[in-house]
Amino acid sequence: ALVDNILHDTAEDLRLQFDVVNQTFAKRCEELEDAKHKLEHSLRKTLQEIGHQEHNIEALKQAIKDKETPLKVAQTRLYDRSFRPNVDLCRDTAQFRLISEVEELTESIDALKKKLLESEQSLRNLEDSRMHLEKEIAVKTNSLFIDRQKCMAHRTKYPT
Repeated sequence: ALVDNILHDTAEDLRLQFDVVNQTFAKRCEELEDAKHKLEHSLRKTLQEIGHQEHNIEALKQAIKDKETPLKVAQTRLYDRSFRPNVDLCRDTAQFRLISEVEELTESIDALKKKLLESEQSLRNLEDSRMHLEKEIAVKTNSLFIDRQKCMAHRTKYPT
């Protein structure tokens, strides 16, 4: 009788422990699934930001290209004015405006190039984030596979 009670209590403890472990596994799987969904959401946002940044970079490159032609024209005019003969070779209002225009265009192009470098660095950072998120998602997916397919599959056979 004493041995039967001990065996019964042990079997009951084993079943209770089995249930606790199953609940813990289920909770862990839910947490992993939730974490994976959050990572996937972050990945989608990162991909959108990458697309936006790529568009921004193309727009900056086009803006730089659009400013280079007027700069070349102004520089050519300024250069050509230096070959004027005699009295026409002077520093008049037109000369000062051309110099000012060249300076403004140069500053504008420099600012755009700086912005372009910043945008390209931001894109590299976003690409790094994307790769990190993809790796984390792969880890979560693998963990879920192990927990659900490997561990839980074995647990369904024990105890009977």
